[in-house]
Amino acid sequence: MDQAQTALTGLVHELASSERFRAFVDAFPADARVSEPALPLLLAAFHHTRRSALTCLLAEDEEARDVAEAVGWYLDPATVARLPSRGVSAASGLEPPAHLVGERVRALDVLAAGGIVCVSARALAEGMPPESDRPDVIRLGATDSRDLGTIVEELALAGYERVERVEERGQIAVRGGLVDVFPSTGREPLRVEFFGDDIEQIRAFSPFTQRALHAVADAVIYPARERVPDESALDASAEDARVSLLERSPDLVWQVDDVLSLWDEEGFERPTLDGAARLDTLPRSQPHVFEAQRPAIAARGLAEAENELAAMVKHGRRVVVTFPHPGEALRTQRLLRKVEAKVEDAIAKVAPDPSLVFVVSSARRGFVWRDLGIALLPDTQVFRKRPPRADVRLGRALQSFADLRVGDYVVHEDHGVGRLLGFETKDVAGVTRDYLFLAFRGEDRLYVPHEQIGKVARYIGADAKAPALSKLGGKAWQNLKSRARASVRELAGELLSLYARRRQAPGQALDLTNDWLERLESS
Repeated sequence: MDQAQTALTGLVHELASSERFRAFVDAFPADARVSEPALPLLLAAFHHTRRSALTCLLAEDEEARDVAEAVGWYLDPATVARLPSRGVSAASGLEPPAHLVGERVRALDVLAAGGIVCVSARALAEGMPPESDRPDVIRLGATDSRDLGTIVEELALAGYERVERVEERGQIAVRGGLVDVFPSTGREPLRVEFFGDDIEQIRAFSPFTQRALHAVADAVIYPARERVPDESALDASAEDARVSLLERSPDLVWQVDDVLSLWDEEGFERPTLDGAARLDTLPRSQPHVFEAQRPAIAARGLAEAENELAAMVKHGRRVVVTFPHPGEALRTQRLLRKVEAKVEDAIAKVAPDPSLVFVVSSARRGFVWRDLGIALLPDTQVFRKRPPRADVRLGRALQSFADLRVGDYVVHEDHGVGRLLGFETKDVAGVTRDYLFLAFRGEDRLYVPHEQIGKVARYIGADAKAPALSKLGGKAWQNLKSRARASVRELAGELLSLYARRRQAPGQALDLTNDWLERLESS
């Protein structure tokens, strides 16, 4: 798989060219002691060197997610994927969430194309339905000759729910010659426009305003359901049939003791790990060692941060500081007085001499790698900023039932203002769930299952008066939300107009060399 360059590709080349790393590659599969901060870069360099599919097994879904995200800082994110667990046990009878189904299928696609996949222990033990039972991946192009009805049928077989308005992953809506679909792995929903039996164009749109954002040349829509429904299937065991995710053992295993413990605690049969290189943070007489530390910078302001950076460069390190936006990198560069920094779009090759470089990257965690003489530092760990004061009055989606008390007023995203009557556990269709029992206007009542708690928020009013309850099934709540959206758009327009006038107004240049500016920035 061809590797696209990223802002931090130079770090991959630097590690790949080291003697210690080349010895590890030549001895593969060999065990190694690897510190946690070094793992993502080590995986990126190993995949870059091998130029073939690579799998790394980790104990938890969260670990697989974090490591896959970090590897994507060094390699093309399109070549990196995570393979999470289903999120629900097979015995529960529940379908896994659409986004997890999509992530699992995408991971297999990336692996087949020669990418790198971080798979969790639970996911590997759970397996997947046979390939013949899985829905197909749907690929659309802006100039394809595809019938609208055929695409809708394919999306339905892939588990997409038909709704009036697409707002969440795994949903489709059909209106005339338009098909709105929110891919199970997408960040934005897509609007497919047809002219007869041809796709005229594909555009991403906002799920909140439903307005088109930008054109899309090609789209890959992964399934939202694990298995194609087969109403004619008489054998229930065939519906539960599952096969291994991988055709062979994982290439690398991170913290093998944690992986084996999880399998034993969950009662899974242990998949084979023969031929896998075992990476561990603890010394176990491994022949190879890769050590890096988390950055430990205690700067309380710009002046102290500058001293820390100058000390690192003085000690012979190549220091790379990542920023989320180029403007912040340039602004910080201009404020430095004691050390010189270069702002680069990308690091194709790390400078051989000690230096300080600012680069735009999404990297959120760094390291100090003594053997390589490199320090990677996210800007938030160096130039610490005072976090904005949180407003505890703002309404937020609930995290658990413990956030509420009986009698509290709540707001349901779809139904409006209600009052909590209590918590109940019910057995519905053979599945036991916890529910919020809500009262609305009159005798209207609603049970909200625990998995939909994110749709409920505590009511926050302008005064201490009790709010009027909404009526289930009416249009009043939807009209109220529409008016609120219109008000927000009007306010946004006013703000844009205000800032446009500010940009056009003549300004006064200030002296940036005064010490007062540095004190203000570091406060």
